[in-house]
Amino acid sequence: MNNPRVLMLSERNAEIPKWQAPQYEFEDVVGEVDSVAMIAPPAVTRSKVSRARRKLLRAAGRRAFHAPKLRTTDVSGEYDLFFAVLMFPEKAPNLLALRDWRSRCDKAVCFIVELFSENVEHKAEDLELLAELRFDRIFVLNPRPKDAIAERTGSKVEFLPLGVDALRFSPCPLLPARSVDLYQFGRRSPVTHNAALELARRDGAFYVYDTVFNKVPLEDHVAHRTMMAEYMKRTRYFFSYRPGEDLDRGRDDDALSSRYFEATAGGAVLLGSSPDSAEYRDTFGWPDATIEIPYEARNLREIIAGLDEQPERLARARVNNVTHSLRRHDWVHRWGRVLDAAGMPHTEAMRERMRLLESLALETEARLTADLERTTIQR
Repeated sequence: MNNPRVLMLSERNAEIPKWQAPQYEFEDVVGEVDSVAMIAPPAVTRSKVSRARRKLLRAAGRRAFHAPKLRTTDVSGEYDLFFAVLMFPEKAPNLLALRDWRSRCDKAVCFIVELFSENVEHKAEDLELLAELRFDRIFVLNPRPKDAIAERTGSKVEFLPLGVDALRFSPCPLLPARSVDLYQFGRRSPVTHNAALELARRDGAFYVYDTVFNKVPLEDHVAHRTMMAEYMKRTRYFFSYRPGEDLDRGRDDDALSSRYFEATAGGAVLLGSSPDSAEYRDTFGWPDATIEIPYEARNLREIIAGLDEQPERLARARVNNVTHSLRRHDWVHRWGRVLDAAGMPHTEAMRERMRLLESLALETEARLTADLERTTIQR
């Protein structure tokens, strides 16, 4: 587009772990609905990082710790807003890879996806860098340490949920058969995983799961998200647990994770545990958004059999999951929050995407509710 109003820094040409695919999906949707100049520098080599650090040591007051790991890039033009998604606060030095961007952007907003309260002090230098760059607003997925972040950065800090490309993840209009019985990836309970393997061996259940976790580089984030969406559209039960339950950090914060958004958007029935937080209740405040099961579900076979005897409950859960995701959890809803914080108007492309999401939600309600009624009559 001519004269883009948003400057966006992306790490997509330098950082390729699977856990950053959702943020690249967010950037893609923003690029579709707004006028954006995206700059995505490649990574620098170790020797260049070392040279950059030496130069920074000679710079006035700048710590060598703050050397970017992206190739330095010149910025041209003037922008209403700078925006960046930082998976972790230690990504903040990469903001220095864009030369003189702050003077060219009227306002600056970033979204920190993962920062737990216990780590705020360890990330103090990164947060102080954000203060130097004068961010007007910092969004965080985990709101527990927001006051401490605000104190370090001098910025307004507020909660922002994750999201999905709900158009990609929605099972409607095609409504493929739910041919995948169980789906799980990333972190998992070894006990529940073994119970699912036994269910597959004993009863022939189709169980899809990771075998390599996140160690394989992600060469194409769009292909990865599409694969995940296609599985979710076909999945009966998906497993997800509150992060503090299957991580060695963040136990006291009870933050959200992307798994809740991905599973519900695809219409899978989500089994596991949910955060005991106002943010979870506000974001997933409908019945059976998560059906609670033990983290170590040795009796998984009995749990699944019991749920299979409640087709009406499962059908209602699917209707709610998909329609609420379309109406509340598309990335365009998150971008709207960013623009509101920056005092900028929404675009016509955003409004058109919102109309499409609502149309698909109405179609989903009609078709899945009809299926629910047929199931009820048959029983």
